[in-house]
Amino acid sequence: MLVHLEARGFRNLESLSQPFEAGSHLILGANGAGKTSLIEAMYLLATTRSFRTPRISDCCRHGESEFHLAGEMDTDRRTLLEIDWRPGGTERRVNGQRTSLVEHLGVLPIVCWTANDVEILVGAPAVRRRFLDRGVLGLRPGAISVMSRYRQALTEKRQLLARGGVELEIWNQVLSTAAAELIRDRSKYVERLAQAVSLILEQSRLALGEIELRYRCSPASGLEGSAAIERELTAASQRERALCQPLLGPHRDDLSIRWDGHDLRRVASAGERKALGLVLLAAHGQVIADGGRDPIYLLDDADTELDRDRLNALWEVFGVARQLFFTSNRPRIWDGIEIGQRWFCDSGRLVSG
Repeated sequence: MLVHLEARGFRNLESLSQPFEAGSHLILGANGAGKTSLIEAMYLLATTRSFRTPRISDCCRHGESEFHLAGEMDTDRRTLLEIDWRPGGTERRVNGQRTSLVEHLGVLPIVCWTANDVEILVGAPAVRRRFLDRGVLGLRPGAISVMSRYRQALTEKRQLLARGGVELEIWNQVLSTAAAELIRDRSKYVERLAQAVSLILEQSRLALGEIELRYRCSPASGLEGSAAIERELTAASQRERALCQPLLGPHRDDLSIRWDGHDLRRVASAGERKALGLVLLAAHGQVIADGGRDPIYLLDDADTELDRDRLNALWEVFGVARQLFFTSNRPRIWDGIEIGQRWFCDSGRLVSG
């Protein structure tokens, strides 16, 4: 868990040095008060990335030329994570030493919900692929190497196809090896995720019905191994040359999500989508915890579109978390709900409530 956070020059936050305890933390404040910036700082510190922008430089406070984040983590041991951004680039450190991305990601798993995450349910397949890979990395941070190998090989293949596709077979061999490993990791994660979702729905008071998850890999024979994938890629080579683009591979995977046998995009209300998405997130966290890595939960304005009863039921679902940070601009809806620690955020300052 996160036991201490420091932030300087980050977004609209005032300089911060704040200890945190285990349990649930509700952070209240108006829009623009700095709640999301606080959650973003925690997320970036653990993952080295922002959920709001692909450009880390955007996280620098207006008028500042750099920012610094540091956090003391208590997992199986005490670990200090640091992120410094300057115009020359980003520097990450673990216990004061520059380290690999894999080692950094392995310190503290994060389970995060933001306004954009409803797209996991209703958005494009690429959003669900990113969700799958967050789950894979939560279970096995070292999987980032196979993701990187696949992306590099796919880039080379695209460039080759743009030049006519000569010697395509060589890159199909490289792709099939990386694809087989990535497909296997995604499949294992979805299997565990589906089990966790079923258990949560069975034990909670949400009364949401049944959620069916099905991993749709590309090619369809992907789980049969690299040789089967390579055969499919070879068979598709002529079409790929004609269209000048790769037609098969994990970059075309998708996660099918059905609710009581229906496409939830057509039948679920905004509140139901939010509740279903948060169930999926809770299951994601449970899979990571069952794998031996206890995550912290960051939920940004996740109570919007939820009525009081459904919020109560979901709060019970997330109550098993060792540490949870939840932001909200609706203080009254939380009356009567048991919360470990209340905070108020105003003009970038965090005050205990």
